Amino acid sequence: MSEERRTIEVDTEFLEDLYGLVGKIPPGEKNINLDLLKDLLLDIKRKMGQVKSDNTQEINASSKTKQTGIKESAEDDYDENKKAVLIVDDLGVITYQLGVMFRNLGYDVAIAKEIYDAINKFKKREYKMVVMDLFIPTDREGFLLLDELVKLSKMSDSSTIIGVMTASSKKEHRQMCLKKGADFYIEKVDDWQNELVEYCQKG
Repeated sequence: MSEERRTIEVDTEFLEDLYGLVGKIPPGEKNINLDLLKDLLLDIKRKMGQVKSDNTQEINASSKTKQTGIKESAEDDYDENKKAVLIVDDLGVITYQLGVMFRNLGYDVAIAKEIYDAINKFKKREYKMVVMDLFIPTDREGFLLLDELVKLSKMSDSSTIIGVMTASSKKEHRQMCLKKGADFYIEKVDDWQNELVEYCQKG
């Protein structure tokens, strides 16, 4: 009973933002132990204190960005020399975990949580890979996005790898995605992360 009182349900996207401030991976569920939350808040205070200290020591904005690890303009500030990946998923925990994985693989990461933002980002730069969920929030929107990304890729003569990663195990979903031009289709079961890494390392 006492253990239940020491947990709290938090929105996963909000929890992701909190953990992101200190560069930690959030838990994969909404319920968080209050003691863990207390430790996290202390880490955030320490981090914010370090950021404040760094800002007073450096006047140049670009130098401050390097020291704190915080981008002031995530939309426009990216490394053109790095291969890039666009992650499209409406679940914050998934985009965070995939973002960490791709950055460790040397990718510059862009994230979109709905189809129109994904299309706009895709038009702005060249991506080595797009990894999209099919249900954003339904398969109808997912198929529309896949159609548009494949069309834009062909129009620009791009070699972008477009993959669908979803929890759906329906054969018709796999068949339809591949028919529409997806380069791969991964179900979120068993070793799906290892399977995705294999595609990242191709080429």
